[in-house]
This record gives sequence, structure tokens and C-alpha cells, in this order.
Amino acid sequence: MDFRPTPALPWPRRRAAALALWVLFTLPAGADWLEDASKSKLETFSGSQAEQAVDLKQDRRGKVVVRRVKPECKSDWNTDPTALPYFFYQLRERTQGKFPCYLDNEGLSLSSPEIYDYPILYFTSHFPFTFSDAEVENLKKYLARGGTLWLDDCSGSGPFMESVPGNVQRIVPGAKLFLMLREEKAFFDLFNMIYALERLPQLKEQYTKPFQAAYVNGRPAILFCPNDYGCWWEVSSPPTALNPLGNPAHGDATPTFQASREEVYQITINWLFYTLTH
Repeated sequence: MDFRPTPALPWPRRRAAALALWVLFTLPAGADWLEDASKSKLETFSGSQAEQAVDLKQDRRGKVVVRRVKPECKSDWNTDPTALPYFFYQLRERTQGKFPCYLDNEGLSLSSPEIYDYPILYFTSHFPFTFSDAEVENLKKYLARGGTLWLDDCSGSGPFMESVPGNVQRIVPGAKLFLMLREEKAFFDLFNMIYALERLPQLKEQYTKPFQAAYVNGRPAILFCPNDYGCWWEVSSPPTALNPLGNPAHGDATPTFQASREEVYQITINWLFYTLTH
């Protein structure tokens, strides 16, 4: 596979990458989040309480945001409302509150100039989708300036996934969607940025397809997860000291199911740091 060298990152992405590396090298040696969680009750919040999480909402400057987007076409873009809040919750707990993040779970228009304020845009839905011409033009500029688009199929198969290649071609004409396999040198870091993983989480076969990446200026700028990870981040009851992942929103809190959710959180944290540093 022939990938062009990654050029110097634009300032917003350099700042986000620097923040990510700062967290990596300032965590205490041997920090064990699960062991710490068993010793004291953790602060909890749900997606509906995000507006009251003052420490996250005060100021977004110098913080990492994964911003949910609302396209013009028909979509249930706001499905899994507790997904991003609880992903950030897990991230904060595992970095002992040191990861500088800002939570905004509201939908953002893809044709808005505000998209340039965020390093990562997140779009999930069950429906097929077609971005408007205005959205495509704005996304082209956004990606060229260093932004990244995350796509997450909320059904794990079907119409959303089938819509991805056509929309990618409109945004990045001629781009190829590369399978992000662990054995490929270009994607090794996806499996090793924070957690050393031998494979993708072992979920049902429907949810174990490889990630895909489309490149812009030698950088993986569109990252597609076909496996509905948002549903695995979601909770039906918040985490506690004895149940640090919280009860899942889409399954029973059996040890096997919770072990799978832990794997999903690990690969997703790798995904975030991979995005911020590549």
C-alpha cells in the first residue's frame, strides 16, 4: 500500500494532538482504572444531564470535542443520546480526569462554518444518507484543513453502510476506502495507541467488520466504523463503583456482554488518539 507522507498538521489538529500526547505521558505509571473504580464511588452523569456537567461545559478552548452532526437528509442522527456523554465519561475516568475534553451532544449542521471549530465530526444513523451539495463542499474544505469525519453505522449493516462509498466519492473524488487491518503497517496504531489489542472486539459477526479509511492529503480523514459502537457506549443506568461500565442500553449486564463493551471502549479510545495524532 502506497501512502503519501502526512504533511504538517494545521494548528487546530496540532493542538489536539499535543493534548493527546500530554495525557499519554502524564498518566501515573501502572494506573489501573478498573482497580481504582472498585475502591470508591465514581461521579456519574447521563446524556440528559450533560448540560449540568459544568466542568465539561465551561470552556471548550484547548479541549478535544467529538461533535455530533445533523445532516439535511432524513436521518435519526440523534439516536443513542447517551453514547458520546458516556464515552467521554469513560475517557475521563481512565485518565483520572486529566483528559481535556468538552461535551456538546447537540446536532451541528454540516453546511455551517462552525464545523471548523471541531477536530472530529461524528455521524451515526440507521437510514441511508446523501449529503447535500452544500454539505459536500463544506466537508471538502473541512477535511482539507485537517478535520476528521467519523461515520458509525447504527445498525451494523444495511442502508447506512451502503451509502458510505458514494458519499465518500463525492467528498473525496477518486478516493479508495482502505480496510484498517491490524497487519497493515499504516493502521497498526489503531490497535496499539493506548490499549494493545490483537483484534477488533469479539461481538456478533454482524459487528466485527474492519474499520475503513479514506485519505485526504496523505492523512486518514474519513474513518468509518461499520459496527455500531455508539450502541455499545450507551447506558441504561450510570456507572457505579461496583459496575464501572454502567448497565448497557442494548443488552443484559452479563459478564460476557460487559467484557465485550470494555473491548469496544478500548478500541474506541485507540480510535480517538489515532485520529488526533495521524
